[in-house]
Amino acid sequence: MQFLTHDLANEIVERTMKILNQNINVMNNEGVIIGSGESERINQIHDGALLVLQKGESVEIDSSKAREMKGAKPGINLPIRFSNQIVGVIGITGEPEDIQHYAQLVKMAAELVLEQSFLLERVQWKQRMQSEIVNQLISEEQVNEERTKERAAMLGINLEKPRTAFLLKPLNSDEMSNQTLTRLVQYEMENTDLVGITFNNDVVVLKETGAVLSKERYTILSKRLQKAAGNDVLIGWGQPAKNLNEIKLSFTQAKRAIQIGYKLQPALRYYDYEEFQLEILLFKLVQDQHEQQIFDFYEPLLDQGRKGELTDTLEAYFREGGELNKIAESLFIHRNTLRYRLDKIKELTGKDPRNVKDLIQLYMASLLHDIQ
Repeated sequence: MQFLTHDLANEIVERTMKILNQNINVMNNEGVIIGSGESERINQIHDGALLVLQKGESVEIDSSKAREMKGAKPGINLPIRFSNQIVGVIGITGEPEDIQHYAQLVKMAAELVLEQSFLLERVQWKQRMQSEIVNQLISEEQVNEERTKERAAMLGINLEKPRTAFLLKPLNSDEMSNQTLTRLVQYEMENTDLVGITFNNDVVVLKETGAVLSKERYTILSKRLQKAAGNDVLIGWGQPAKNLNEIKLSFTQAKRAIQIGYKLQPALRYYDYEEFQLEILLFKLVQDQHEQQIFDFYEPLLDQGRKGELTDTLEAYFREGGELNKIAESLFIHRNTLRYRLDKIKELTGKDPRNVKDLIQLYMASLLHDIQ
């Protein structure tokens, strides 16, 4: 495996030459110079590096030795080790006695850059695989369960456990990239959770959970995520998926929770599907039937009375469960005024809020108006 690339060699050269006032060369495991402060030396064979690779230890070259070797200048050449093997050589140009005191530091710096690069690549690989698995599980296509479970197991994730889908959507995508949001989310998640970026650039978390959704637990988690993201993210979650085939449904529920919840309660920012289940079902029913006109009776209510007076009264009626004293108190009006307004609502809409069936229709009409 080729651990040292031209780009990585150049990064090592740039980092070390910023600290040292000496030229640095980086050679691969064949002794070819692939990074250097002297660009004309790139792709040349370095005899000093060949000696290091042959001996497996540092080689010092003074001026007299340099004249006898191809492509070499005075300096110290040290093996770059990674994963218990020599993967290349780093050379510092200069008389050995002048540069001995920091040769080992340069070698350590090179190995650190290599290790960081490898770890970053591993993290990126893990994130790519997680995203691929997430997209497979929430897509419309049939899931190859065994293959998907095998891939997840490579990441140490057991897909046999129930999971709940969380969807996170930045309010301002220009200010927060999905990569930034993903990093913030990962700090708050467990190693057993899948975090991925969808094809639509949303961030999805498939969180390992029990068979029963803990509303309090997820509300606290959502608040932590909101705080980490600066309150600029909408979060929705669905019901627990007991198997892989139910994950897509949980994701769809999370998406609808945000879609409807944000319209009804924009200040909340986090939305539990179970809290908005009725509203989602009603809205979907009306959309499927293409019969929005069935609630045309509600329109006259929006154009009558002082601004919002009758609709405010109706909302209070919904909120207080029809208890007239509480409704009157919340609106700061007399009970007789309340009765007058209820009669006016009946006159304009043909629906009496004091009748259960009519009240349901009024609620559905009000809900549809608020969502649209």
